Amino acid sequence: MIRLLSTTMAALVALSGLSGAAQAEVLTIEGLTPANSPDFVQIQSIAIERFGGGDGRALAFELEDRLSAVTLFGQAYFDILDGRSAVRSDALLTGNVTAGVEQYETTAKRRRCVERNDKGRCVTHKNIKTDCLTRTIDYRAQVRVTRYDDGRRIYTERFPETDEQTICFGDDEDFASSESVIRNMVSATANAVRADLAPKQYRRDIRILESRKGMTKTESNFFKAAIRMTKSNPAEACRMWDEAAANGQVHISLGFNRGLCAEQRGDLEAALDLYNEAGRISPGKSEVTEALRRVNDHRQALGDWELRQTGDL
Repeated sequence: MIRLLSTTMAALVALSGLSGAAQAEVLTIEGLTPANSPDFVQIQSIAIERFGGGDGRALAFELEDRLSAVTLFGQAYFDILDGRSAVRSDALLTGNVTAGVEQYETTAKRRRCVERNDKGRCVTHKNIKTDCLTRTIDYRAQVRVTRYDDGRRIYTERFPETDEQTICFGDDEDFASSESVIRNMVSATANAVRADLAPKQYRRDIRILESRKGMTKTESNFFKAAIRMTKSNPAEACRMWDEAAANGQVHISLGFNRGLCAEQRGDLEAALDLYNEAGRISPGKSEVTEALRRVNDHRQALGDWELRQTGDL
C-alpha cells in the first residue's frame, strides 16, 4: 500500500471529569482513536533495526522518539528496544529512506517592472519570460514491521513525497534548505507511522447545535437558556436538555446535544442511541455523521485496549 504525505471506561470517565467548564457553545469531549493498523493490538514490544539509505538513520531515530512517547491512560504503549538487544521483542521494525536532490535550468513568466518614472518608481509591470532554476527533492521511504512469533510481515508502507521549488532571476527569495525540507519529510513519515501503529487520546471542543427552528416559543426559550449554561455549567445544560426530552420535546438540536452530553460523561452506548435518533430526525446531517464515526472509533479503541490489557487476543 502506498501512503502520501487525517484503560478502561472508568479511567476515561475520570479523565473527562478534569475537563472543567467548556467555553460557550461547545462541549469538551475526551476519547480515543484506534490505530490505523489493527495488527498492533497484540504487539507490546518493538525492536528498531538499522534503516538503510542516506536518511534511514534519521527516520529510525524519529520513530524511536515517536513510539517511545506513546502513552495511553498514563501507561507506555510500546516497549521500544534496540535491534541488537538480546531481549526478544514481539516485532521488528526496519526500513529504508532515500532522498535525491536535482536542479535544472528552466524559464517561467514573472511579473517584472519594465518602466520606471524619473523618481525610480515602477509605473509599468508586465509578465515576462525569466530565466529560472528548479530544484526537485524526490523522497522515498519504506517502513516494515515483522512479527517474531510467525515471521509474518504485519505492516508495510511506502511514503513517497516530492518537493519542487522554482526560483527565477529577480525573485526576492531563495531555495529552502534541502536539509530542512528532507528533515520535515522524515518527521511527517514518523508521524504517519505512529498513527498507524498506536491509538491516540484526544480532547476536543465540539460545537453544540443551536438551531431552534420548529420549536414552540416556550421550548425555544428553555433550549436557549440551556445553551447559555454551557459556558459556566455544562452539566446543568445537559440536565436541562434531558428535562426537555422527558417532557416530550423532539428536535434535531436537542437529540444531538444530548448525545454530546452522553459522550462527554463516557456513556458511549447512550451517545450512539441519541445520535442515531438525531440522524433519523435529520438524515445526512454532517455533525451527526461525524459524531457517530467518532463514538464508534472510540468504542473500538477501548475494546482494543481492554484486549491488550487482558491478553485475551
